[in-house]
Amino acid sequence: MQMTCNKIPALFGTKFQYSFFLIFACFFASCERGVEESTEDEVSWPEITRFDDVAFRADGYVRVEDLPAVREFLPDLLEAGKAVKNASVPSNVADRKEVELILGDLKNLIVGLEKEGLDDDSLADLVLGLHPVIAKLIEAAGMPHIHANEGPNSGFIFPVFDNEGKQTGTIEIKLHDDAGDLEVWLKHGGRGGEPWRLPLDANLTLAFPGEGKTVTLAVRDRERNEDESGESTIFEETTDYFVFPADTGVDASWLMGADFAAKAELSFDGATTGLFVLRPHVHREKAE
Repeated sequence: MQMTCNKIPALFGTKFQYSFFLIFACFFASCERGVEESTEDEVSWPEITRFDDVAFRADGYVRVEDLPAVREFLPDLLEAGKAVKNASVPSNVADRKEVELILGDLKNLIVGLEKEGLDDDSLADLVLGLHPVIAKLIEAAGMPHIHANEGPNSGFIFPVFDNEGKQTGTIEIKLHDDAGDLEVWLKHGGRGGEPWRLPLDANLTLAFPGEGKTVTLAVRDRERNEDESGESTIFEETTDYFVFPADTGVDASWLMGADFAAKAELSFDGATTGLFVLRPHVHREKAE
């Protein structure tokens, strides 16, 4: 039996129509409230996220003693820092009084960085003072402390270039501060690209020009080459995952420490990252 739309009211009556539309309206209203409730407690503070990224990079330049790079970077640092002010604080931060108190400390550091004729030691001290204050600010705001170039495996992401200087891929590199071991994941294109798989006998070379050292990353084994989650990374005798030192017995102690920083360059398969500042993923003790 065919039923046209204009016959439906006659079959079900006005009471059913009213109840049906009332339920529908309540359903969508509850959905909208659910969306609001799910995002209401999530603190979004773009200004501090941006400043955290810029300050972390400046901090890295100081730690590798590249003060010219810090001075070149200073205008960006000051611009990002000045954007973090009371007016930018989200309404739903966890502890507004604490946030406003820490903002005062942060402002003092910015004022110090603006002074003309700042000597190298003072510049370095002020820049190194930024990141700890930002970390406290993020904690008081109730936000997770995730850096802008942090990847899905808690490593840091850097572009990869071919021999003509064109970006051809990305790496995520994770240095563990507690053991000095390294993990690298390769991708074609940008950070959301497909895995860049190499043969299992391939090696990645990570050079540290300032230290006069080079390390070699290779597969963990040829059976599964498991990452830290225990998942196999081998696909048809290729992989996108490489580690150092694995079970080679090579000393990695010089890479240990939460404050480690060094200029490094990763090369493989005719591609290179160029120089970047390698910083560790810091393993924090969980509060009991």
